[in-house]
Amino acid sequence: MLGILRAWTVLAESQPLLTLTVTNGTLGGVGDLLAQFIESHNNKKPMRWDYKRTLRFVAWGAICAPVFHKWYLFLNKQFPLPSIQTQGKRSFITTVSKRVATDQGVYAPLGVAGFFIAMNYMEGGNWMSAKTRLREYYWPTLCANYAVWPAVQAINFGFVPTIYRVPFSSIVSIFWNAFISWTNAQSISNVDVPVETPHTQIRPRHGETLESKV
Repeated sequence: MLGILRAWTVLAESQPLLTLTVTNGTLGGVGDLLAQFIESHNNKKPMRWDYKRTLRFVAWGAICAPVFHKWYLFLNKQFPLPSIQTQGKRSFITTVSKRVATDQGVYAPLGVAGFFIAMNYMEGGNWMSAKTRLREYYWPTLCANYAVWPAVQAINFGFVPTIYRVPFSSIVSIFWNAFISWTNAQSISNVDVPVETPHTQIRPRHGETLESKV
């Protein structure tokens, strides 16, 4: 395992964008496979792999990786992380909080919208179907995001070296992608029933609102 990590680090240092793109795309596909497995298990049916759906998640993960990388570098520049030893815990916590607030206030809303729009077009939809999908599923998904990602990003921005931040978030995203893959699948079928994971229940806006089970 350490050998794989060292090899990945060497690749990421020499070809950061390519390495992150392949890594994030692969983990995006893994998240969708997990979602499809959970769906088949809950429906008590044999899993029939929708490989086109998985490939869409691979593509989305690959597209997002360079954006993540540039965004994290931007946050580093805007909010330089102070040393706890020299500037104290308060300054450290304040800077991490600014990074998280900026990330969740700017990137998260755009990222969730971008996901539904991109998936809609990759599935052959038009702008009308994209607007319907956003109207029904954008706010519940964004609320679910805020139940998970602020804590994840606080760890990421405060303690994870910059080169590992995209893969760290990508590993967590295996489970997040499983969730949004499931949500997106429901938006395609246009079935007005709750989408459930072991931790979160989500309904379209015209149904009941998000109910956390965490």
